Amino acid sequence: MPGPENIIRKQLNNGITVLVHEHSGTRTAVVNASMPCGAYLDPVGKTGLADFAANCLTYGTQTHDFSSISELLEGSGTSIGVHCGPRAFTYSGACLAEDLPMLLGILKEISDEPAFPETQVETHRQRMLSAYEMHLHDPESMTDERFDELLFGKSHPYGRTDYSTIEEIMSITRQDLLDFHQCYMGPRDVIVAVSGGLPADQLMDECEKQLGGWAKPQEKLDTASFFPVVSSPKAFLSEHIEIPEKSETSLLMGTVGPGRSDPDYLNAVLGNSILGEFGMMGRIGRMVREENGLAYYAGSSLTSLTYGGCWTLEAGVNPVNVESAAELILTELKRFTSEKVCAEELDDVKSFYLGSLPLSLESNSGVAGLLMNMETHHLGLDYLQRMPELVAAVSADSVLETARKWLDPEKLIRVTAGTTKAAG
Repeated sequence: MPGPENIIRKQLNNGITVLVHEHSGTRTAVVNASMPCGAYLDPVGKTGLADFAANCLTYGTQTHDFSSISELLEGSGTSIGVHCGPRAFTYSGACLAEDLPMLLGILKEISDEPAFPETQVETHRQRMLSAYEMHLHDPESMTDERFDELLFGKSHPYGRTDYSTIEEIMSITRQDLLDFHQCYMGPRDVIVAVSGGLPADQLMDECEKQLGGWAKPQEKLDTASFFPVVSSPKAFLSEHIEIPEKSETSLLMGTVGPGRSDPDYLNAVLGNSILGEFGMMGRIGRMVREENGLAYYAGSSLTSLTYGGCWTLEAGVNPVNVESAAELILTELKRFTSEKVCAEELDDVKSFYLGSLPLSLESNSGVAGLLMNMETHHLGLDYLQRMPELVAAVSADSVLETARKWLDPEKLIRVTAGTTKAAG
């Protein structure tokens, strides 16, 4: 099991923090990385610029064009993906262990010298336009977007839409992408996590060889200052988004929730599992879907991010059943915030939580993801060793206290999207 005795952590001279772990018995390697240049850096009037840049990184560099990069990757069975979140770009790559130097080299190259070729930029622009049109007709996507706006505010990175308007998509130029790269992309505060079938010392050596020479002057940004603390709603607020000719309505209710480093995090995770995840989507799924047949799906989710999060209750329902489903969900929420969970429920979710950890660590991707979480959220290299003690400390009392602290059934944001009239 990954821990202080077999994880090597080192900060390179250029500001990159590297964590590596040998995963014996495998011939492959996985690299996860993050760079703190996410959507919070989008300029006013150009929402989606950071996401546009992230998606275009693999389309060519000053050294290799798109075809050359594709040939390198496909010829060795290597994969690379880049995603833009509110806080950071996240990279994921997988390869045969012997191809790790090539994978690391390409990750560095696409980040250090992207070309943003006009042809590929225009191709991606068309993809963005198509995605925006699909978003406007997707009830679940629309409820997610509006809920975030109402909860966090449009100026907060967690409240900004993931979808640029048509005007914004058309306004983004290749020069905008080059300027974004020049201003914000570089090795400072990058985290790299590697798990693979090579000795840990060798994994670290390869990271130093491929990434240690990456140098670029960068202004230090106070990322946390872009993510102000958000308060819970002061009252119950409800909105509906009408989308014609939909047979299913998306229902979403919720409020702010604990961030990943919050002391309440584990109480909330285990409590939420009881409320709307464990088994057939917990108490909510059992009551709304299984016993009353009012939803295609129903449950709850906890989204715990670096600078806060949200706790939500969701369902997909026939338009005629929206109010009945919402009432049952709120009934379960009131019970959850007024009564202790029973010992059997809590024991079951504890056992599942601890039992699922070894399974998640059977793959390189699972281990690399763990290393990223350890570093990003300052969990400590001994996090897994402390986990049984942390889980044991969660009690019915602490779950109830956490639920009451974060969830008020009378003060939620509710958004629905779909067709008001009955389906069919």
